[in-house]
Amino acid sequence: MNVLVAINKGYMRHFFVMLASLLDNVKEKLCVYVMHDDLDKADEENIRAHFQGITFRFIYMDASIFDGFPTTKRYPYTIYYRIFAPVLLPKEVERVLYLDCDLVVHNPIDTFYNQDFCDNTFVACSHTGAILRLINRLRLGVGKGNVYMNTGVLLMNVPKFRAELDVDLLKKYTRKSKRRLILFDQDVLYKFFGDKVLQADEKIYNLSDRQIRLHNAFHRDKITKEWVEQNNVIAHYIGKNKPWKTSYKGILDKYYKRYKKRIEE
Repeated sequence: MNVLVAINKGYMRHFFVMLASLLDNVKEKLCVYVMHDDLDKADEENIRAHFQGITFRFIYMDASIFDGFPTTKRYPYTIYYRIFAPVLLPKEVERVLYLDCDLVVHNPIDTFYNQDFCDNTFVACSHTGAILRLINRLRLGVGKGNVYMNTGVLLMNVPKFRAELDVDLLKKYTRKSKRRLILFDQDVLYKFFGDKVLQADEKIYNLSDRQIRLHNAFHRDKITKEWVEQNNVIAHYIGKNKPWKTSYKGILDKYYKRYKKRIEE
């Protein structure tokens, strides 16, 4: 199983938690491609020492690649790394699962990873309702069928992505459209690849506490702790509501704490 992550020194401990959870819920051997701009050899050795059963490939990302791309304190250049994946990964990699580091895998994920792309470039989840779909479509000028992906969990059809990716075109568009972009990487992928997405069930493969609250407010079939334990595969701590903060509110923190405890033992 090929897995792709984007990290920096500040997120190492959360990366360890995510990776421990992933390792616990796959049957296949793991090859993890780590995109970064500030890890040193000591960091690399530390990662390998903690996860000796995993093959790691470290990819240094030169910041000059992203010159002119819009960023904020919350959204640094790191968010764009996944867009450049197909030109950085080895030619023999046909599929790769990109995972954010602020998530936990707590049920088997092999079925998701090995599914048929059905001639799509991505398999991903969307967190947008009808009103946001309309706003995004008008804001970015795309077709009705485009899927606004949450890019925290992306299964990539690498050869297809590589064939369709025009880096120069993306750069030109991003620089020209800075004022229209909100979630920069997601907006760009929505604009250029939103019609090439096989949509997965977000309640199973990309569930956040925010989604749980929205779902439970408008549906009779509530998402409970028991439902999450039995059905959900990936708990994603989206936004500022992180389980390592004292301000956290929700029911998904048990999974982060479970694997945090494991890597500390």
